[in-house]
Amino acid sequence: MKLAAAFICAAVALPASAPVAQPRDTLTMGMSQFPPDMHPYITATAIKDTVLLAVNRPITGYAQDGTIICLLCTELPSLANGQARVIKRDDGSDGMEVTYTLKPDLFWADGVPMTAKDVAFSFEVSRVFAPPQTIEKVEAVDDHHARFTLRTTAYDYPRVAYAFATTSILSEHIEGPIFRASNGPLEYGEKSAFNRHPEEPGLWMGPYRVAEFRPNEQITLVPNPYWKGQTPWFKKVTMRLIESTSALQANLLSGDVDMVALGNLGITLDQIIALSKSQADKFDFAFTPSVASYEHLAVNLDNKLLADKRVRQAMLMAIDRKTIVARLFDNRFEVAGSFKHPTQFGWDPGVKTWPYDPKAARALLAEAGFKPGPDGILRSPSGEKFSIDLTSTAGNRTRELVEQVIQNALKAIGIEIVIKNEPARVMFGETLRHRSFTGLVLFQTDMQLDYVPLIYFASNYVPTADNSWNGLNYSDFRNEPMDQAITAARAELDPGKRKLLWKSILDLYADELPELPLYFPANGVITPKWMTGLINPTRYGNFTAWIETWRPR
Repeated sequence: MKLAAAFICAAVALPASAPVAQPRDTLTMGMSQFPPDMHPYITATAIKDTVLLAVNRPITGYAQDGTIICLLCTELPSLANGQARVIKRDDGSDGMEVTYTLKPDLFWADGVPMTAKDVAFSFEVSRVFAPPQTIEKVEAVDDHHARFTLRTTAYDYPRVAYAFATTSILSEHIEGPIFRASNGPLEYGEKSAFNRHPEEPGLWMGPYRVAEFRPNEQITLVPNPYWKGQTPWFKKVTMRLIESTSALQANLLSGDVDMVALGNLGITLDQIIALSKSQADKFDFAFTPSVASYEHLAVNLDNKLLADKRVRQAMLMAIDRKTIVARLFDNRFEVAGSFKHPTQFGWDPGVKTWPYDPKAARALLAEAGFKPGPDGILRSPSGEKFSIDLTSTAGNRTRELVEQVIQNALKAIGIEIVIKNEPARVMFGETLRHRSFTGLVLFQTDMQLDYVPLIYFASNYVPTADNSWNGLNYSDFRNEPMDQAITAARAELDPGKRKLLWKSILDLYADELPELPLYFPANGVITPKWMTGLINPTRYGNFTAWIETWRPR
């Protein structure tokens, strides 16, 4: 599927003596976070995806309307076109074979062709870090055909390659020797060229490649000469870290950066709203509601204070999310009753939600055995003071305000919150990944559309040393009925039957609350008046997936 973009150039006759403005050929983007590493499979962060989608591409992706499209393949596999088929496995169960035909003009930035061998190698690496439950093996049939064998049927088989390569296929000719010479995944991660030599051209196959990487400072991109898609305009794109959102706004207004990354990776929505009222002559503004991202509180279920689901239910009822959305976000955000947006397939309006009700919250805590101490803070049945930490990304002004609201709300029902924020690179690269937080963590999850939440809530996706700290089940949620519902929903090809299984998943989530959902954000997009071509798929995906369309007017 091709994305059409029309760029009209007008020729203006000028007097011979008039100075001619030089077209802009560089772009600087400010961002408030920095990737903790550059390997596509070691950690999962939105800022790393923002970088990787400018320099690499997955096999499939999303169009602006949310439909699945081919990016590196010629057409989506289907039962109708014969590129997908149900097979009988040796044990008599149903599985699938799904074959992708790769485009013939794919090249790494060192000139080496990208082939199905790279796809098969990528799977070999991914299963060391986080073994996919559905995919059993990936084979290179020939240079242009990669065949996936699935252990079960899978409703999302057209995008099954997304299961291990959401942003990037790995280059076997660069990473293969390193991977096979390494003693385990941790040593490989340390020795990988993605982390030791990210300037290596052979790692990248998108419209740009990484030309310079300065950790926790900036990343410089230059065009990939072997990219056969639309030629990118800018000769250099610099992605610069400015951790404070206030400082980032100042850099934007001074012209030191041309634009900022989206959402919590750039400046906050309240800043964008204020700028839209005062800087409309300098920038263009667009506000796009999100249906695939949600802000929430991860809960450490290993903490005995938080282990009883009645405690988590009480905490959610104590937080006035409607007021947060109204006062901090100008009602541009939506209160989240769950991790799934109500417009998405599988949502059921009958799923229980937890309204703001401090009185009911106090009653639940009392039912769970908590009693007020002499200082007004609750004590657990064993006498432990109910005091827990709350962590988020330091320097994000809006999140700090939200934390204060949460802190006050929970104090009102007898829970003491101690705010301990960290730089984003530490929070995502260490604290969440190694599950070293003790209480709550406030952050945003960007989930694929219509994605059965395997890596978020299935027991075997809890990050541990055994799986090299991969998986996104940070709360350590282990629930057999949820595991069963997720497994069944992923295998169900019939949409009607799958919707019933979705109801089970949503009901279990609402009852157990392995995390506390807060709101679905809106993405505020700021672009300088001189720039055009920014395709805004932020409702469904990352905007750098179409960076080659960006250019001056």
